[in-house]
Amino acid sequence: MPRLRLLSGGAALLRSFVPGLCAGLLLVSGCGSVARADAALPQTVVNYRVYAHGFNVMDIQASYRLSETQYGVAAHIKTGGFFGLFMKTNLQTSAQGRFDSQAVEPDSYDSVGWSRGRNRHVSLAYRDKMPVVTLLDPAEPDREVVPDADKKGAIDTLAALMNLLHQVRTTQTCSGQAKVFDGMRLSTLSMHPVGLQRLPSGGPLEWGEDALRCDFVAQQTEGFKFNSEKSKLRNPQPGRAWFEKIGDAGFVAVRVEIDHPKLGRITILLDGTPKQAT
Repeated sequence: MPRLRLLSGGAALLRSFVPGLCAGLLLVSGCGSVARADAALPQTVVNYRVYAHGFNVMDIQASYRLSETQYGVAAHIKTGGFFGLFMKTNLQTSAQGRFDSQAVEPDSYDSVGWSRGRNRHVSLAYRDKMPVVTLLDPAEPDREVVPDADKKGAIDTLAALMNLLHQVRTTQTCSGQAKVFDGMRLSTLSMHPVGLQRLPSGGPLEWGEDALRCDFVAQQTEGFKFNSEKSKLRNPQPGRAWFEKIGDAGFVAVRVEIDHPKLGRITILLDGTPKQAT
């Protein structure tokens, strides 16, 4: 891909990928210890690199505590490699919540840092299964408002990711649908299992053998900017995630692929062996 095309598509990548962090699965971060989840649980620390057309466009550090009943997760997301010379993103995100059997019940979500040309801060709280925006700075009056009736039952992106990992760990499969709300945009996320499969490109000695593959489709449905009627970001974004058991860390996402409507295939790779911390 020509350099200018990649850079011009960078804003779209940051808009659709960073706030949702994917519907692209377990990119969570190591920005200190994670609050809320039982401190007796070990903290898993992972790192990921994000590639678009061979360019390293983002780096993600990750840490989380996850049990059968609760989770705490934080994330540090920043532009990386050559891409970071032209665009800057530096976000800290965090979320906490609980599980009722296989159902996730988020408590809070927060995202703060530099994105789309300025500092931004979004905070969500949950009341009776309703995500409530407690902080949105700056406001975005050029974007359509998502009605409360449509937000009912929606969860934040990190809750969706932790719910997926929780399901993989407890049932060794993945399936289901969710509404995802990031404070501005409402999306749908559907998942289904494919089964065990060898990773497309192998991996280090610690992993790279047969992995549990989960396919998903994410699609923004509401919260578009008023001038985006023909935006390709309205299209479904299919993807695939592979999970492997790695030592004491248990199941970890080792590879994620997202078919972005503007930038094509985005690949997210585990960078180094996960670490366990107290």
